[in-house]
Amino acid sequence: MPTVDRVGLLLPKSNGPFGRANTAVRAGVEAGYRRDNRGLSVDIYEVDENARSIASAYRGMLERGTALVLGPMTRTGTHALLELGEVPITTVALNQIDGDAALPWNVVILTLAVEQEAVQVADIAFKAVRERSPSGRPPRATIVTATSAIGRRAAGSFHERWRSLGGEAALPIELEESALYKFRGITRAENQDVWFLSMAPQLARPVRIIIGKSQPVYGTSLLSVGGGEASARAPELEGVRLVEMPAMVQSQSWSMLGYPAPPTDFTLEMQRLYALGIDAFRVARAMFSGRGGFDIDGLTGRLRYDGSEPRIQRLAQLVEYRGGVPGPL
Repeated sequence: MPTVDRVGLLLPKSNGPFGRANTAVRAGVEAGYRRDNRGLSVDIYEVDENARSIASAYRGMLERGTALVLGPMTRTGTHALLELGEVPITTVALNQIDGDAALPWNVVILTLAVEQEAVQVADIAFKAVRERSPSGRPPRATIVTATSAIGRRAAGSFHERWRSLGGEAALPIELEESALYKFRGITRAENQDVWFLSMAPQLARPVRIIIGKSQPVYGTSLLSVGGGEASARAPELEGVRLVEMPAMVQSQSWSMLGYPAPPTDFTLEMQRLYALGIDAFRVARAMFSGRGGFDIDGLTGRLRYDGSEPRIQRLAQLVEYRGGVPGPL
């Protein structure tokens, strides 16, 4: 009989606060499995996002001879891996940890985190400024963020990366929709090369109007309303550039790679997690290939891994708002 490698999928409880995330990632992994299941089997474990529950799941996986684990998929669950001391099975965690704590040697991170996107956007924007205006002065950026935790994380990552590249940027401006009148005064005093908006489209629309259409504006996928089939439109964001998953802006991506599109009742966030599930399964197959690394054109972006650091690099696609929705450049 041919050898079958077992993969364990760690998901949060389906009846808990991450139930919809469970549904979406599970559907994505199952779609990957149906397309290309030769030599692999997948066992699903629903866990509480704490070290005790996760350790119990690993014991069960060891008894079944599991060779690779996908998950946990929340930040809390990924932090719980650090509490295990030793992770007994090679693991591709589907979220990142906060801070500088060292990961176990056999844990690799694959994440949709906006912090990674913000670093990519800073690189893109800095290069664009240098090409447009190759003067000797450092490029200047103004960073505006919503007061949400995710907005602040992306803004902080952009700020850190921009300054490390040699650019100038003050600390991010935190903005609430009820305080837009204060923002008008700030923009009059600013003379910047780039604006970075770390917020949802609803807040970004009036902010862009205040900034003006002539100003170069960038953002992460937080700014996205989805692709051409999105029901929402944001015409005020015309010309704004951001990074987004290829699958979100190119509807043919699913069929081109041989996967079904996500169910029509999936929210935008669930569609992203569905794509993550498919890409996670493809990463699992690549991990069993025997090669030291891989380079995958994924639904979530270009996925690169060479074993030199505990992270799978995800390069999202640079897109631009056209006709009220993000589209490929």
